[in-house]
Amino acid sequence: MSNQENLYIHVYIPIGSEMISYRNPDEIWEIGQSLLDFIYKDFSGQSSSDRGSYELSRLREIHPYFRHISGDSLKLFRENSLSPSYEGVFCQAGLVKLQKSYEDWLSCYVSQGVSSELMEVAGKYRFYAQSHYVMDQGRPSTDYFLLGFEDCLYLEFSEMIRQKVLVKVCKNCGRLFIPKKSNVDYCHRVYTEDGKTCQDVGYSQTFARSVKNDDLLLAYTRAYKAHYARMSKPRKRAGNLSREDFEKWYQEAKDKLNQARSGALDGEEFKAWLKK
Repeated sequence: MSNQENLYIHVYIPIGSEMISYRNPDEIWEIGQSLLDFIYKDFSGQSSSDRGSYELSRLREIHPYFRHISGDSLKLFRENSLSPSYEGVFCQAGLVKLQKSYEDWLSCYVSQGVSSELMEVAGKYRFYAQSHYVMDQGRPSTDYFLLGFEDCLYLEFSEMIRQKVLVKVCKNCGRLFIPKKSNVDYCHRVYTEDGKTCQDVGYSQTFARSVKNDDLLLAYTRAYKAHYARMSKPRKRAGNLSREDFEKWYQEAKDKLNQARSGALDGEEFKAWLKK
């Protein structure tokens, strides 16, 4: 069997399901997730001098495809990465190009839907695959016989389009993700050094950024904190607020903030009122 033949793989998609299986029934993913994970793999740690020196274990983490091809094929990938004459995508530089292409396609899908622009660009790829129906783990499925890694990505992308998989841009990190519900705005990727995800910190950080870019909201937030502190302290000074007085101020401040944002109230007048 030639090295090219070693690049083949079987991929199963159960009929009526949003799952995809890579050769091994235990390697089951939601449609789109393995593609998105691949797009954001970081190859920056590899310098030009050692770009072909990937360990096999690192290669196998790139995408499920690399966990189901032979060791000889993985060695071929490393050889291609070192070869100045190789022009295909089965190398490190090729993976970076594929990351960019599919991120661009999915970004277009998110912003424009299935547009003529997307179809024109994605339609340039020639996808040749044999397929037939099988029973896979007791489920009627389509068995796709794919020629290589690029076909895996294209098949998954095509299924995302066909099944109208919802993809959104995380409002915290700015990367694409597949939400469990349509009202979820933050992904589950780790965002901080202590292991917190975008969903853990997203709402508070997004609010903090919006405050910085909104002088009216910034003035309101400062006044809110000052009034809340007066209400929280023991009532030993005349300047402290009762819960009832704080709630009254809070409702009036919110109303005036909305008026100032809409232009019904002068912004400087609103800021001056907050300082009273």
